[in-house]
Amino acid sequence: MYAYKETMTLDNPQQLTLRVPLPFLKGKKVEVLIIVEEDETDYVSQNKALMQQIELSMQTHQQRGGYQPTDEEMNAILSECRVHQRSVKH
Repeated sequence: MYAYKETMTLDNPQQLTLRVPLPFLKGKKVEVLIIVEEDETDYVSQNKALMQQIELSMQTHQQRGGYQPTDEEMNAILSECRVHQRSVKH
């Protein structure tokens, strides 16, 4: 069994160019495992539903048309924040 590992940045996803030639004859059957590091930016930009949700959220924010909590809801939220801040300090 032969194992080879190389980390590379892809210039062309359709073609991989290795730094070291592999010691196989033409026609040899090989198994290839590709692991891609994916960051959150890639996930978000490629997720159409999430991008639409972000766009809608930006529009409502700019128009100040988003949900407005009642005074009672705001008091409950702020009260919970105060309780959390006290527990963090101790």
